[in-house]
Amino acid sequence: MKESLINVNLIGARLLDPLQSIDKVSNLYIRSGKMYLDPPDEKTDSDVKDILLKDHIIIPGAFDMRVHSRIPDPESCETFESLSRAASRGGFTGILTMPDTSPCCDNAGTITYIQDRIKQHSSIPIWVSGALTKGREGHVMAPLGSLKEAGIVAATDCPRPSVNSQIFLNTVQYAKMFDLPVIEFPQDFQLSHEGNAHESPLSLKMGIGGYPRVAEEIAVQRAIAVAKLLEVNIHLSSISSAGSVAALRHAKEDGIKITADVTATHLLLNENAIQYYDTNAKLSPPLREEEDRIQLIQGVLDGSIDAITSAHLPHPSHLKQIEFDKSPPGAIGLETSISASIEGLTTLCKDPYPALVNAFCYAPRRALKLNQHSIQNNELANLTVINGSCKWKYNVDIDNSNASNSPLNNHTFNTNVVYTVANGRVVYCSI
Repeated sequence: MKESLINVNLIGARLLDPLQSIDKVSNLYIRSGKMYLDPPDEKTDSDVKDILLKDHIIIPGAFDMRVHSRIPDPESCETFESLSRAASRGGFTGILTMPDTSPCCDNAGTITYIQDRIKQHSSIPIWVSGALTKGREGHVMAPLGSLKEAGIVAATDCPRPSVNSQIFLNTVQYAKMFDLPVIEFPQDFQLSHEGNAHESPLSLKMGIGGYPRVAEEIAVQRAIAVAKLLEVNIHLSSISSAGSVAALRHAKEDGIKITADVTATHLLLNENAIQYYDTNAKLSPPLREEEDRIQLIQGVLDGSIDAITSAHLPHPSHLKQIEFDKSPPGAIGLETSISASIEGLTTLCKDPYPALVNAFCYAPRRALKLNQHSIQNNELANLTVINGSCKWKYNVDIDNSNASNSPLNNHTFNTNVVYTVANGRVVYCSI
């Protein structure tokens, strides 16, 4: 059952929406789900609730453009109910799911099935991406025209890379015909297929196969070259190396249409998170060295990296509680991404919130060609409210996701999402 459209006064928060030139401590009034910057011309009604929000920040609803639902999949431990619950707890008013399902999202039937499940079980809008190639195997182009008609908003083989450069070039060109965004996971598989951790003295000491920076950076340069040749934007998912940030910065300076994202976990943690063989910190791409983490943060702050994602990838516990090299990569992150990003960005920046708004609110929707959410009069409310001064300890046992594979279990954060409004309705509240 859907919640009713809300009537509430949000009092004394920092309203932040740079695209609307809004950055001030003020009140926001919501009536029947719509926002007003000035008090509505009405008598105070008994059903209007005042919420005091000193030291809180209100931003347009956040969007996560890399989420793995794994639905449908016999081995999936997630449901759209648990997924949307975790997303709304994390402050997201919309997410994009990846096509790594079983059966794969390379046909209209699977897309329709997923959309039906979303309508029945999700409390927030969820968009679906389709496979770039059949079976995400990189050999034959997927029928992108029919997939777009079925409702996909992007094409990608993530978390697999495009192995064949000719197929990648042809597929990007094909997607351009349908004005369909392409998301590429940059990885040279030949250079990294035996890698389970960043190639470094630490991985050598631990006896773990290395996944070198160059395996990502070669693929980044390929995507930049294709974007330049075809004069079309390609979005790179989950950048992890300092060299990739530098390449993106130079490409943008040259006017090449290339965008990219980084995971919140990569902004907060470095390779030291795996030193005790914690399989929950085994990611793809891997956590790298501190110098990479610093450059990723700098990339977000200067716009070389456009967006931040959770890369939420749930695995059942029995698949993670095995030897490090046999465990699948990936971690959940919907509930911690905003807090983790704020903590990471404050390494180099005293006020991370303007960069946060761009990376979680503006850039993802821009890359996917979706309508922007904003704080405007008479607009349906899509809001994320963050307590900027609130210590809390994350515990996977009370996470809303059905999975528990997080490297941030028992981590203490200093900021917390406390209120999420999607399409004028409260989907999460802890105040």
